[in-house]
Amino acid sequence: MMIPLRRITPEGPVSKRTAAAAIPLVSCLALQPAAGPAHAAAGDAEITVATCSPYQTVTPANADRCGGDMLDALFTGLLEYVPGTSKSRYGVAKSITTRDNRRFRVTLRRGWKFHDGTPVRARNFVEAWNLAASARNGVNSFLFGEIKGYGKRRMSGLKVTGDYTFTIELTKPFGPFLAKLGHVAFSPLPDSALKSPASLTRKPVGNGPFRVVKWSPDGETVVERFDDYAGTAKPHVSKITYRAYRDYEAAYRDLLAGDLDFLGTIPYSKGGRYKEDLDGRVITRPNGVISGIGLPPKIAANYDVRRAISMAIDREGIAKRLWNGMRVPARSWVPPTAEGARRDSCGQACMYDPSVARRILAQAKAKGVRLPVTIPLYYNADGGHQETVTAIAASVNRTFKGELKVVPKAKPTVIAFMNAASAGKLNGMIRMSWVLDFPHIQNVLGPLYSTGSPSNYWRYRNPRFDARLKIADRQVSPSRALKHYMMAETMLAHDLPFIPLWNDQDTAGHSSRVTAAKLTPFGWLDPVSVKAE
Repeated sequence: MMIPLRRITPEGPVSKRTAAAAIPLVSCLALQPAAGPAHAAAGDAEITVATCSPYQTVTPANADRCGGDMLDALFTGLLEYVPGTSKSRYGVAKSITTRDNRRFRVTLRRGWKFHDGTPVRARNFVEAWNLAASARNGVNSFLFGEIKGYGKRRMSGLKVTGDYTFTIELTKPFGPFLAKLGHVAFSPLPDSALKSPASLTRKPVGNGPFRVVKWSPDGETVVERFDDYAGTAKPHVSKITYRAYRDYEAAYRDLLAGDLDFLGTIPYSKGGRYKEDLDGRVITRPNGVISGIGLPPKIAANYDVRRAISMAIDREGIAKRLWNGMRVPARSWVPPTAEGARRDSCGQACMYDPSVARRILAQAKAKGVRLPVTIPLYYNADGGHQETVTAIAASVNRTFKGELKVVPKAKPTVIAFMNAASAGKLNGMIRMSWVLDFPHIQNVLGPLYSTGSPSNYWRYRNPRFDARLKIADRQVSPSRALKHYMMAETMLAHDLPFIPLWNDQDTAGHSSRVTAAKLTPFGWLDPVSVKAE
């Protein structure tokens, strides 16, 4: 099952100048310049790529995991992600400068065109962002939440200062804001779409490396190379057909038959066989999803108890048994695709070691810690998690041999589950997954663990952690900011409010015609990186 690019979900897989400012503004990111060296001549190859039938209107404001890959080919924002990485480089922006991570000055590159030939100007960004932020039921509207005036039809923090310049003001300093700007939600829209937003659903007009020839999100959408594209990297293929599938088993069969060139999600049912089936034509990497268990303080107030529970869970064994190894054990709180992620920040606490887990629990009891007879492990029954939570409970119960017992307990629906979690009514451990909204460490630490955050369902509270995040948010230097975010993550290792369990993996396959391909931070095929014969 595809995971939506939304916030926390219980669903699993299938800069300010002073008055005397003579000092130039300081660049917030060490970005690569927009202009680059000449690239190899583009080829004439055409490829077919599997996508899924969109369940949301496919526009930048509503671009979701399902169908959003098509929009990645059609639009380029102020920034873009370097193929195969989470790092950013300038797209339409010529420069973005700040002195305080709250006020940003944006200058656009001139000569950038939409597919209808009209120029990309500052107002095309500002008006598009206002439209996206105020979109009714907009999937991506929350991404604009830091901008001053968010929640109103027009955000007061956005001001056009010239044809190719505008300013952004946030409600408070937030350095990772620029890391968001490669997301398709921040794309500009042409005047025609600003005048008639409904036109986007009929045939989108963007400013990206490919333009629409045929638009059919429930069938086949065809895009072709836009020869006037002003981006740094030019497409290597002339045409991409995005074929919508409701069944990835069918897509896999088409891939094996040579009727499909790229499938971004190989079904779990294939297990390790896909490597042989595709003769090594695969791309595998952990993605932007972290799954685990939240531990509210009233359930397991003692750190040693939390650590013992964590070390009693056989992450690797469960992954092999339930998902054919297509999930990998998590050793940190931050998904590997996020900028600032570390390989093993959890340390021993995330290692399966039954004997050590029993010893830690015995030591806690010897110090007077009272253990509950049973601890419920909550999940939503409509998310396909029963097997997972049953395996987790069995691993813990087998380790502690009755001294501490975990009992799976389901809420009937995801809505009931989320409502109970939000109200603090889940009197037990909470199975959750988090999907990165943008590829940066802050997007995990801030939403999940800062005091009072709506997504902090485990009611974690650490004033030192909150203070460290604020320090990081104010750092204009990205490298210094990352150091502070990492220091905050280290505090999680000392407190263990959430037990990391697994990272999902992007597991993609391609035909023999495809000679090179890279994934975006969101697991989509990067349309500019792909080469084919």
